[in-house]
Amino acid sequence: MRYFITLMFIIILCGCDNSQMASSSSTPLKSNMNEEEPVFSFSNEVIDLGTIDKKKNEFVTTSFQFANMGTKPLVIKKVDVSCGCVKVDYAKSPIVKGQKSEIKVTLDVRKLNGYFHKKIYIISNVEDDIEELLIKGTIIENL
Repeated sequence: MRYFITLMFIIILCGCDNSQMASSSSTPLKSNMNEEEPVFSFSNEVIDLGTIDKKKNEFVTTSFQFANMGTKPLVIKKVDVSCGCVKVDYAKSPIVKGQKSEIKVTLDVRKLNGYFHKKIYIISNVEDDIEELLIKGTIIENL
């Protein structure tokens, strides 16, 4: 019986050792593949618009600056928003290695009250495929 338990213990240890070797050898292969892909590099992924007076502003516009730090052209396929109060404009043509661009965001303040946070989802040919950006702030209505 001791022989059987010892044998099982050795088999389990050997099995654990092989799985660690397999995972460590696969990591460099994945990173080598990424070197050939487009890569988003945003100057910031969250923009805080602060306090916005609804009486003075119907629309607020800001932009997310980014560059393609990968080797292949970056193509934005689609941009989705979490609210109909957010409109976006972006480059429809490919963004080549090192090129800078922006995603312009316009917020319709008339449709909001109080604190807000709105997400922008970028679908592209980047490996992770979806980038998430955020605009936030507070709408006040001074009388």
